[in-house]
Amino acid sequence: MAAAQPTAASQQGQFDSILGAVGTNCRYENLRSLGKGSFGQTYLVRRKSDGLTFCAKSMDLSTMTSKDQKYVEAEIQCLASCNHFAVIQYQEDFTEGTNMLILMEYADAGDLNQQIKSRASEDFRYFEEHEVGYTLVQLLLAIDHIHRRKMLHRDIKGANVLLMSSGLIKLGDFGFSQIYEDTVSGAVAGTFCGTPYYLAPEIWKRQKYSKRADIWSLGILLYEMMALKRPFSGQGMRALQDSVVAGVIPPLPDCFSLELRNICLSFLRADPNARPTTTEVLLLPYMAKVLSDFERTVVASPLIAATTKALVADNIKEFRDSARDNPGGGAIGPCGAIQAHVNYESPIRKESGGVWKERYFLLADGQLVISVKKGDKETKGISVAMLASVVPVPFHVAKAEGVFALNTLDNKTMWMQAPSRVACQEWIHHIQQAMGVA
Repeated sequence: MAAAQPTAASQQGQFDSILGAVGTNCRYENLRSLGKGSFGQTYLVRRKSDGLTFCAKSMDLSTMTSKDQKYVEAEIQCLASCNHFAVIQYQEDFTEGTNMLILMEYADAGDLNQQIKSRASEDFRYFEEHEVGYTLVQLLLAIDHIHRRKMLHRDIKGANVLLMSSGLIKLGDFGFSQIYEDTVSGAVAGTFCGTPYYLAPEIWKRQKYSKRADIWSLGILLYEMMALKRPFSGQGMRALQDSVVAGVIPPLPDCFSLELRNICLSFLRADPNARPTTTEVLLLPYMAKVLSDFERTVVASPLIAATTKALVADNIKEFRDSARDNPGGGAIGPCGAIQAHVNYESPIRKESGGVWKERYFLLADGQLVISVKKGDKETKGISVAMLASVVPVPFHVAKAEGVFALNTLDNKTMWMQAPSRVACQEWIHHIQQAMGVA
């Protein structure tokens, strides 16, 4: 049964010294209601000390189950653990009896879901590629930030991507988020929660899941941004589940680049281990350029405050430092530890000066050895610890099938060509295993 909706906190005599009507003696002035939820209401408030506006969420804990109360506690813990320009910032919270008031950053330009629906209703007026790219790069940085802090968001969707008039975005609503003791690279979660349209196949199958379930949800959202419609649908939960598990994805509009379409499809791979991490995607040449363009845009923007620009710069530096020190994109610890027991070998071709040369590739004891022929012991090995990422190279870029790139921490790149696409994926998977990221 839905809980009764509370009136404004000040009208109930709660938080009188904290939140009240405009002109009253309180810390925050209640400007207007922003909406209602199952357990409370949100308000736009203004802090009297400096005139800054915030979002205040008022909740009655007595109307919640113990499980819902734990979600509230987890949301505060997760928000307080983040310091990222693309994550809604936690301000403070107060409790009086069974009532709680949470103060958070206010996003002043609606949400991404509203924008998608609006453009779909305007005869499918597609976003420009740079608009999608700038939104995606901010989301990837935000999700990378929370994953490295051993968190899962578990409800990534358009309605939870809040927009700022400055052009920045904010990932919000951490109501289903959770912090774990171990890295979220492994299957750490088992709770069936989130918004059905965005749930990964492994969640529908009631399997344990990892951070790659967030990547799936991001893939659904990215597909929506590009196609202005969802890739999977169904009348009822069972029909939707069947559609997701079947995995038939309608083609994306060809007004977007092949690189961007391939990134989206990589997020929607049925096998969670085949989905890339945030780090792997951000290190792709396409996304690296988007990130650089985004950086320059932020620096030049008169709409973004100097303090926010500094935070953007700090967050991007944090990502680059973490990617260099821990290319797997997980928390520092077990994730990223070299797995010396992973062995794999096969004939391969190596690109050198625009020419493909026949070689033999051996992965053993945490080393990659590229030899002229099998059994050659003279070639010096490359330590897996020196790899930043291993990624597939699109056909239109490599002009060949089965090509993947080895990117090193000292900014060098080697292109290798496996005999087939399947063999290419096998190599990528085994190298990622050796890196401790798959």
